[in-house]
Amino acid sequence: MRTKSLVIFLTVMVAFFLASPSKSGVMAQETVLFKGETTASYLNVRKAPGTQSKIIGSLKKGSKVEIVKDGSWFKIKYKTTYGYVSAKYVKKVSVLTSKAESEKAVNKMKTVGKNQQFILVTTIGEKETNALIQTFSKDNNGKWKRVLSVNGIVGKKGIQQQISEGSQSTPAGRYTITTAFGRQKNPGTKLSYHRITSDDVWVDNINSKYYNTLQSKKKTGEKSEGMNIPQYDYGFVIDYNTKRVKGKGSAIFFHIAKGSYTLGCTAVSNDNVVSILKWLDPKKKPVIIQTVESDISKY
Repeated sequence: MRTKSLVIFLTVMVAFFLASPSKSGVMAQETVLFKGETTASYLNVRKAPGTQSKIIGSLKKGSKVEIVKDGSWFKIKYKTTYGYVSAKYVKKVSVLTSKAESEKAVNKMKTVGKNQQFILVTTIGEKETNALIQTFSKDNNGKWKRVLSVNGIVGKKGIQQQISEGSQSTPAGRYTITTAFGRQKNPGTKLSYHRITSDDVWVDNINSKYYNTLQSKKKTGEKSEGMNIPQYDYGFVIDYNTKRVKGKGSAIFFHIAKGSYTLGCTAVSNDNVVSILKWLDPKKKPVIIQTVESDISKY
């Protein structure tokens, strides 16, 4: 009986230790949010966030790291465990800048099967204002091929899953592209094009029956967002909140960049806006997907 009890006890203990983290600190795998590169000549890796925490190792300048938790201290994969490093000394790096990697990622997407053109807007983190803007077309074999890759900007509060009027956030999601606009004459886009005048306003008044639509200031009396500004020399409408849900957000455009962020739109240089407008073709059912890079697999 004692032998049998001992065998049972040992079996239970082995199962317990196999199921538990080891003393070396090996933990269950966590999702990698983004990658980074260290910028300090010598960077301590600590057991917990904060300079008072125990040092468990160090990294040389230029070391590549995988970040699993964002914040002022990044939680990173470190050898067989996890550690923390100061975010001040780690530069976030996109894995999609490579043409091969970006095409590999977009060819796994499930939501663009019926489209032949799409624009991918990604940021490395939710609160980032710098974005990578890429355009893709399908080849004769039905595979996505990258056409253009440029830098751009998004909302002051980054790309967010939920936005509201005045939140200064760019909406995450997949949206159709149907209408272009500009203060200048049509640069050659095949999209429906509206030439902006000083009378044009995009209604951001949540109590207006014209909410989230382009209107004549004289005809409606609306005193909303004026469209006659340099950023709107060229652009197109991102078809967000087309059901015009009160307070869900309005005037979400793709336009010319000015400054280091927008108030919810997506923006690139004048030449790149024009290039993209000329490329867009309504017959190819173009869409735009805006997302934090770590969420790209959701599309």
